Amino acid sequence: MTPKEKMKANKTITILEDQKINVRIILSGLWVSHFLLWTFGDMASLLQEISKPVANELLLFVAVPLAVIQVLMVFFSLTGKPKIMRWINIGLALVFIVFNIIFLIDAHAGWEYLLGAAYLLLNVLIIWYAVKWPKK
Repeated sequence: MTPKEKMKANKTITILEDQKINVRIILSGLWVSHFLLWTFGDMASLLQEISKPVANELLLFVAVPLAVIQVLMVFFSLTGKPKIMRWINIGLALVFIVFNIIFLIDAHAGWEYLLGAAYLLLNVLIIWYAVKWPKK
């Protein structure tokens, strides 16, 4: 056998396993992604001086609760009861869609439109995966 034939004989076809990812992990990852984009958008708008720092009341009653909700959704998507978490994911994603549409209406720069579209995509994906949550 020639060296080329030996190499050809030794080559094996590698088939990668395509494991199914649990819907809880997918939802948690989507909430992490949403929170990271949300944070990036706030930082970028402040750095570019597009917006001014928010008033303490707005921070206390809107910004902080929305951030805490996103962080809690990362955790509870992994640990909560499936029936409850399915509906909470759907409901909160719908609430965030409203906030994201308001963000898009108020957008000034091209990157803000792209960011707003990404927010909406993530929320639609959260709703999609929650609706399609596998049943026994």
